[in-house]
Parts: sequence; C-alpha cells; structure tokens
Amino acid sequence: MTKNRYTRLNAIKEFGYDITWDDLKRYHIGIVGVGGLGCVSAEMAARCGIGKLSLFDFDTVDIVNLNRSMFKEKHIGQSKVKIASKILKKINPDVEVYNFENDIMNPNFESDFEKEISHMDIVLNGLDNIPAREYLNAKCVRLRVPYIDAGASRSGLSGYVHPVIPYKTACAKCMSIIAIDIPDERGDPCVASLPSTMAILASIQIQEMLKYLLKFGEMIDYLMYDMITGKFLNYETKRDKNCPICGIKSQNNKKLMKPKISRGEIDDLIDKLKE
Repeated sequence: MTKNRYTRLNAIKEFGYDITWDDLKRYHIGIVGVGGLGCVSAEMAARCGIGKLSLFDFDTVDIVNLNRSMFKEKHIGQSKVKIASKILKKINPDVEVYNFENDIMNPNFESDFEKEISHMDIVLNGLDNIPAREYLNAKCVRLRVPYIDAGASRSGLSGYVHPVIPYKTACAKCMSIIAIDIPDERGDPCVASLPSTMAILASIQIQEMLKYLLKFGEMIDYLMYDMITGKFLNYETKRDKNCPICGIKSQNNKKLMKPKISRGEIDDLIDKLKE
C-alpha cells in the first residue's frame, strides 16, 4: 500500500470495518461556532481529510480565548474564522475551507445561511448560547440536515454530545421537554472554559461524524461527560410527538416544512423556551 497522510486512518479497515477512508473527500461539513469546541473539531476534521469544511462565527479572537486550541497572541483582534481557515489550510491543503464571518441569527444572513447548510452532509454545533443553539436546531431539522449538538457547562467541568438525525431522533427542543436528569447549566453562555473538557467533547463529535458519514459502528444517543467523577452517562431519548420543531404536527404541516423560517418564528420559539 502506497503511504500517504491517511495511511494510518485507512488501516482501521484492517480491523474488520468495511470503510473506505477516501470517501470522506466527498463530504461537506459545517462547524457553527469556532470556539473551544469548534477549534478542536475543525482541526480534527481537517486532519481526517474531510472534503469541504465551512466555518461560521462572527467573533474576533480575544485574550480570554488563548486557553483554547489554535489561537495565539498575534491573532488577538482578528476574525476567528479567517484565522482558523488559514491554519487549517496549512494543516491539510487537501481540504477546501470556507469561512463566514456572520451572525447566523442576523435576518440579513438567514437566506444565505439556509442555502449553505442545506448543501451540507452534516453540521457540528460549537455555539455557546441557548438562543443560537435553538435557532440552529430549528434550521437543521426543517432543512433535514443531520447535526451533532454538543456543549460544555458554565463551569467547564461537564458537557454533552447529542447527534440529531432530523425526524428520526430527538432534536434539541425535544430534550427541553423530556424529563431526564440533565443539569440545567448545559448550553449556557461560556463562563469557564477547560480545554481538556472541550477537547473530549469535540473528539466525541468527530467520532460520531465519522461513524455517520462512513457508515460504521453504532452512534450514541445522548452522552454526558462529568469531569469531576470521570463518568460518561448515556441517556436513551425519543422524539416528542408534540415538539414544535420535529413533532408529528410540525412534520405534517406544509407551512412549517417550508425551508425558510422567519425570524419571528424563531423569536417566538425562544420566548417559549424562556417561560
């Protein structure tokens, strides 16, 4: 076998898994939020040889971001997605990297955002605030784009990973309805950030992405990681038939199934979530 940068990855096939690593070149993934999670997942996706990678983040590098992977002091004040794009292209020139320095919830970017993610094979969530997470959840579900939700707690000591296959598995809105023992601090805006926790969660995101795209192994349902105890807790979830995003009524309602979602609909959803 001729050696190349993916030789060790291709070797996984020798252990009984019928996968072709070169298939990754055919796929386009999106990473929304280039922070503690997004930086790590983007680099791993590039090193694995994903074909196309689109990054979304309107923020600039701040000094408080330097405890995370990728960014350095010389990057302070510069666009996160532009810096990340340059670094990823140096890591693996084979990958086509696109960057969008936009707020995904900006009404002026809504149609472009929908157009971009509708062509993707899967989206990874790296956002750190609930409204944006709910917005991304609604967009991906309505556009039938699989995505892997993930987030760390405000303490930075725990977090979760939750793959969502639209209209087949529970979406993020379903999770706010289902009564399971999940800490209330999940998915809140970043207060503390522990690089090791972020790296663990991002690694699981990428593993689930690889299993989905290359069709091998068994995907997780809802996984929580607790750094204090060192435990991984697995939860079994199910779709809520009354979910306003992916429920039966929503799925059968032609108006709700239209690809375009108005900002008003999203604002109403966010208001309900805060009640």
